[in-house]
Parts: sequence; C-alpha cells; structure tokens
Amino acid sequence: MRTSCIFAGILCLVLVCQIAAADSSTCLDNTKKIAVYLPSTDVVAHDPICTAMFFEYNLDYLTDSTITSNLTKKNYELLLVPDKHMSDKAATAVNKYLNSGGKVWFFADPRMKPDGSISDNRINILGKPSEIWINRSSNFIVDNTDPITNGLSRSYRSLSTANKSTYTRSFNPDSGNISGFKYKVLASVCKDGDVLIRFENTKTGAKAIYSNENMFISGGSCNYFNRETATRLFQNSKNWILGLDKNTYGISITYPRGDKQITVTIDDVMGADKEIQKTRNFFEMEKSKKLANVQDMNTFFIVPESQTSKSGLAYFSKYGDTHTIHPHRITDWRADFTVAQFQKNITKAQSIMNKAAGVPNYGFSSIRFPNTAASVPAYQAASNAGFIIDSTYGYYTSMTALGDTQSNNVFFPKQKILYGKETNTIEIEVPGYFDISPRDANDFYRKNAACLKHFKGINFPANFIIAGHIQGMMTKPDLFSNMSKTLDYIGKNTGYTVFSTLDQIAKYNDALKSTKIQAYNTPKGVTVDITTSKQIDNFTIKLTNVKKGVKAQYDGTDNCDVIHADGVYYVYHTVSPGTHQISVTTA
Repeated sequence: MRTSCIFAGILCLVLVCQIAAADSSTCLDNTKKIAVYLPSTDVVAHDPICTAMFFEYNLDYLTDSTITSNLTKKNYELLLVPDKHMSDKAATAVNKYLNSGGKVWFFADPRMKPDGSISDNRINILGKPSEIWINRSSNFIVDNTDPITNGLSRSYRSLSTANKSTYTRSFNPDSGNISGFKYKVLASVCKDGDVLIRFENTKTGAKAIYSNENMFISGGSCNYFNRETATRLFQNSKNWILGLDKNTYGISITYPRGDKQITVTIDDVMGADKEIQKTRNFFEMEKSKKLANVQDMNTFFIVPESQTSKSGLAYFSKYGDTHTIHPHRITDWRADFTVAQFQKNITKAQSIMNKAAGVPNYGFSSIRFPNTAASVPAYQAASNAGFIIDSTYGYYTSMTALGDTQSNNVFFPKQKILYGKETNTIEIEVPGYFDISPRDANDFYRKNAACLKHFKGINFPANFIIAGHIQGMMTKPDLFSNMSKTLDYIGKNTGYTVFSTLDQIAKYNDALKSTKIQAYNTPKGVTVDITTSKQIDNFTIKLTNVKKGVKAQYDGTDNCDVIHADGVYYVYHTVSPGTHQISVTTA
C-alpha cells in the first residue's frame, strides 16, 4: 500500500403522504445528537468546518469547561474534533468516552495544546505522529476494500496546487490492534503519511475515524480530490461512523436551490435620498446581466445616520436586502468598550433605522462592524441582540481568500462559541478586496476571478460575497465596469450558482437547524421526512450519485423543482410548518 514520499414545540399536520416503507432503512438522520469539541479560550472558539459538513444537524459545542461533564452524560452519538488544538483535560475526556463505547471523528490531528505547544500522543488509539508535505505530485494510495472507501479507485494524484506541510499518523502494519481497538489504514501518501484510518472496538461498539483536514473538501488550493470523490468519501465515512444505511443516491441537505451562493454586497449605503440617483445605473447594469432578479443578489450594509430616510430605504429595498446594518461611527466602537456598551450602540443603530422606516422593528438579521479591534466583544453584543449572521472583518475572519494555503473552507457557513456560550451567529467571510482595497479596477476583477475558480468546484454549502462600496463602485466608471466584468465571469465560468441575499441565507439556516430530517432508501429512490415549526423556503436536497435523472413530489401531490447541474441534482420545494415528505424516484 505504500509509495515513496517526496517530502516528509412543533405543529404537526396530518400526513398526506405515504410513510417510509417498513423495509427501508435510514440513510440520513439529523435527530442523532452530535457534539463538536473546540478548545476553550477567554474570548472565542471557532468551528472551521463542521457547520458545513454536517449542515442538516443542530450541533452542540463543548469546550474545556463542559466536555468532561457533558460528553457521556448527554449521550452524544458522535463527537467531532475539527481542530488540531486540544487541552490535556479534553484528551482525558475523549479517551474515557472512547473506552466507554463512544464514537469520535478527528478531522485534524489534535497534537497541539491550546497554547500551541506539541503533545503528540494524548489520544491513546492514534499511535505514532508524523508530518509530511503534500502537493500536486503527491499520490494517494487507497485500500478500497472497506465500506468507507468502497467505490473509490486504488490511487489518486493530488489536485492540490499548494505545497503544504500537514500532520498525519504513521501505522505499520496497515492493520492491527491498538489500545483495544482494531485499526485499518484506508489511505496514505507515503510510508509515514497515513491520512485516513478507521478504528473499531467490536466489544463496546466504539468507533473512531482519523482523517487529514483536507480529505473531504474540494474546491480549494489544498484539496486532494475532485468534488465527486471527496463527497463520496465523506458520505461513506459519515454512514459508517453513525451506523446509517449506505447513502445509495448521495443525498444531503444544502443551501436553498444549490451549494454555491453568490451575494453582491454594497457597503456604506445610508439609505438616503441623495443616494438614489447615484446607484440607479448600477442596478440597471445588474438587470442587464440576466443572472438573477436583482433582489436575489444584493445585500446592503446600511450605515444608520440622520440622512437615512423612509423613501431611501424603500428605494433600496426594491433592489435587495436592507436588513444588514453597518454602524460606522468609530467612536461608538472603541476596542476598550464592554459588551454592554456595544449592546447600547447596536440598539442606537437599530433605533435610527426603525424611526426612519416608521416601524417598531425593521427585522435586522445581519451586522458588520467597522473596527476589527472591537469585534470580539461586539460579536457577543450582536448575538445578544438576536442577529443570525455576522458578516464582518472581525476576529478570526482574517480576510482569507478561498483556496488560500491556510484554508480550504473560508466561505463555508461557520459557528462561533463566545465566552463559552454558543451564539446564534453564523459567520460568512467577506473577501479582502472591496473596491477600495485593490491596486486598480483590473486588480478588483482579477482577485475575484482567481477565487471564483476555486469556488467552482466546492462540494459543501458555500457563499461568495462580491463586495463594493458606494464611495467607490457607484462613482468610479472603471470599477463599475469591472464589477460588470466579474458578473460576466460568474455566468460563464463558475458552473451552476444561485444568487441570494444574506437575509435569505440567514432565515434558511435558522429554520433548518430546528427541523427534524430523516431520509430512507426505497427500491426506486429515496424519501425524506421533514418536521418543522417554521416555513422553509426552497428546502433543498442534493443528490450526488444519480446518473439517469430524478422526479420528486412533495406530500405525493405537488411536483418539486429539479435542477441538474455540474453532475449534481438539486430537488427543492417550500416546506410549510408541520410534517411532510419529499419522495424522489430515479428514472
């Protein structure tokens, strides 16, 4: 198997559909309780991957202050470990959990302590640590006789365009016993470069997967496999560790109408009368592209000021989402302010908008802060205020472009734990090249196009934000033309994409997390049972392993919309509060 290494409260309605067949088995089930461990800090813990990969689940987050008491007491069926940092206290809890029959999936090698120092061997089953380099010339050798790797080829040449050092493990031989677990190496890059290993204790029922951080992600500069291979490998791994039936049709839940969401953001709009003429040509340009309804693509970061007017807000609301506020007075956002002070300033910004619009509650869903240094306590204030999305320059966004060598998942939906408390914010990254940041207009286009190349091949829910300021994009013809050029690029080069506002995505995510979703294989396809207390517009199923076409019905009466694009089928229908079923049959 080895090769040489180059580098070392729900309202239920009467069912009008047929319940899943008695002989069917569950291939997707978000009622299973899953926890994620993130190292505790004084400020913020950041989930870089699991919110996207387990998109249909309402995940629980455990930090050092909660993992020992909650991991076994709450009967979690799976613990996810997405970070390479882990405290000794957490390692002790994880070992105990595994020994008691628990299931753990290590998405990264937890060899570092929270302070960054190395402690290689705290997880008993993981064996000998290793570190290697992976680039485009690296060859992945796969044992495809296992349920996890079933359907894969024996070898793959890495698609990575980056030459990157990465942590692995080193097992010799490729199968055996360690700490009471049977292990099997499923993929390796070289003698000491085991990147996918499964562990099982058949007496206790305990299971574990160790996987390299880039095994299941396509689209970035560090991805190893294409979209189809990475997706199949992830689904097989997920089925095995959760004890689900084989995911015959590659079913998963994704963003409304498709994985890839494009948002056009206009920053620093006050919603003032004087801005109406200034932006008119821009909206006409967007209409001319015929990519989407204008309202489906624009989110305005509105600066609440004395000039904000009812007529101005009404004008912009015709062209997009006006539910994102961007408080702009830096004096209101000093780094030494407390959460309570930020809460007061958020309330002030909301009050300006409410008064201008003549409503008691404008319905904000998103906030962008004006000051990086203030963002950490400001996050908590935003969460307390009830915001669903936080779109910001702030702490841990790092302005990193998709495909950067440090990240394959910049535009995936994310979750933060602030001061040990799970927030209701989902972070969506904003690229670092607003129109006032590039060297010139062509640079604005080039940077967007470069990232969109990576975005094209992504295999999990993702959002790409094309950002322009009213001070720049709306007033400079050369920048204006290069925004037009960027939209042309999307239409011709990114495959199937969907335009959505941040408000649309926020409401979708919020409803999905409180919904019960179970899917079953049937002789001719798959059925999905959905129970929700909230309406979900364009609830979307993705099918990645169907070759001949599909038909789908909602509650046995309404036809669902079906899109086939980039080798993937998207089936979607608006789901009303209650219990419903979507039945998908193959051609």
